[in-house]
Amino acid sequence: MDDVRIHERSPNVATDKEVLFSLRGTPLLEQGTIYDPLATAENLWASIKVYASGGENALHSHGGEDHTFIILQGKATFTFGDGRTEVVGKYEGVMLPKDAKYKFVADEAENLVMLRVGGGVRTESGLDNLTAFGTPKDVVAKTSFADGEAKVGNAPKNGETSKKRIYAEGKFFGSD
Repeated sequence: MDDVRIHERSPNVATDKEVLFSLRGTPLLEQGTIYDPLATAENLWASIKVYASGGENALHSHGGEDHTFIILQGKATFTFGDGRTEVVGKYEGVMLPKDAKYKFVADEAENLVMLRVGGGVRTESGLDNLTAFGTPKDVVAKTSFADGEAKVGNAPKNGETSKKRIYAEGKFFGSD
């Protein structure tokens, strides 16, 4: 157990060692989003996402990774490339294979808190070239909006992610 380290939302927690992390104490929001890395290995990465409202409002796909969202608080309405919608609530999730088109909108009754886990076949090796979210850049390069434009997280058509982050004073996820 000497190689095990505990990290709480440290930027770019990338390692070839075991990593323990906690979701407790993740701040809740009045506005905006949180997308913080939890841990990254060469072919698997996990992060915590919090949305005050909105979501990933533009239909898009990830050509370099399969990923899943597990809802820990709140609920979201997912829309898929075929137009189908599904409401996903607390302790439920959605698995998205690479190239699946989707978007989601949070229910505004409470913050949407999600665990996001992704993995894929890399074109580069190593853990030196990661985004601020802990995802390898070679994987993110294959993410695009449905119209083919490269997806950028703070693009206005993404909705909530383009807004300034405002924390909800004294409110945290998993503080029990």
